[in-house]
Amino acid sequence: MTVEELLAEVVLDPTIKPNFTSVDCYAEPNAIFLTGATGFLGAFLLDELLRQTQARIYCLVRGCKTDAEAQQKIVKNLDRYLLEYDSFNSRIIPVIRDLSSSLLGLNEQQFEQLAQEIDVIYHAATFLNLAYPYTAMRAANVWGTQEILRLASKIQLKSVHFVSSYAVFKSTGYFNKTSILEDDDLENCGVVYGGYAQSKWVTEKLLETAISQGIPVSIYRPGTITGHSQTGAYNTDQIWGCLLKSFIEQGIAPDLNIEFDLTPVDYVSQAIVYLSRQQESQGKTFNLVNPECLKIGELVNLICSLGYPIELIDYAKWESKMRDVILSSPDNVLSPILPFLTKKISGTQLTYLEASSFTSKLDCENTMKGLTYTSITCPSADSKLLRTYLG
Repeated sequence: MTVEELLAEVVLDPTIKPNFTSVDCYAEPNAIFLTGATGFLGAFLLDELLRQTQARIYCLVRGCKTDAEAQQKIVKNLDRYLLEYDSFNSRIIPVIRDLSSSLLGLNEQQFEQLAQEIDVIYHAATFLNLAYPYTAMRAANVWGTQEILRLASKIQLKSVHFVSSYAVFKSTGYFNKTSILEDDDLENCGVVYGGYAQSKWVTEKLLETAISQGIPVSIYRPGTITGHSQTGAYNTDQIWGCLLKSFIEQGIAPDLNIEFDLTPVDYVSQAIVYLSRQQESQGKTFNLVNPECLKIGELVNLICSLGYPIELIDYAKWESKMRDVILSSPDNVLSPILPFLTKKISGTQLTYLEASSFTSKLDCENTMKGLTYTSITCPSADSKLLRTYLG
């Protein structure tokens, strides 16, 4: 979709306009609203918020019939990623509703009650399917965020901390840049590729409108989120995890000019929660990436040093071999995503695999400045980190 087509989608409901000139959104919160708590990053955000605040955490959960079922879904997800929750259970409050529905699926009285209760919003939920068009993602990703903004401006003004994606820069206008700044204008791109990237692009522009209306918003763009740097807890369904598993299982990797920015989830969650609690962060955008990127050759060498022999081969040969593997083993880890990864992006010579690794170009100056006086640093992408993941 072109920028002009996407801009036509950036329409904030005129009723979403706070009647407050200012509010202290950075005091110690009594109650927090979190979306995405049953996801990968969301689990670590919930854990971090429980440890860094004394607040009750209202967690939006879909697909459950009872509070007990929703509570179990949340804690099961925490358990999946080796996160302790027993001592925090009483502060986790499920809200069974749907992000893609008007008023988040609540009735007006319930919506106003929630708006009365909460002090700050962390919006980390997203609908991600790399094969779906923008129209299939609009309700959850764009309209859902509009309802979050409605909640933020209701009763009392609340700060909104939105987890976006580096995918907003998936455009030929950015692929050829040597550096992508956190404050670069999203409109300098001509065309944005992929329904998910388009939905995040429209959402960020919608948030710009909200900021101009007086709603305090901060945006966080994680790079390639990888497992916990100490425990290795990982969402192995993510693209990078699938690639890593495939490289080791098959003993081959494509010889491409690509880099990976392996950014551990504990660094991302710690950085978001800390930055979100600083008044200086209001209105800013933060790229959360590992400043030390790995070229694919360096990655392969590290894996080999840990005892897993891998050979770099010509990209065309790698693709052909992987297609043969998938034909003989349909349950192979790359089966669901190889057709997408190897597809050429319209108007370019890049495959989606090549385009997905350009996070090395993301500048993170705002993030580095914001974390200057903290101990929060991104772990190096070295053999120690990979050993933790492979273990």
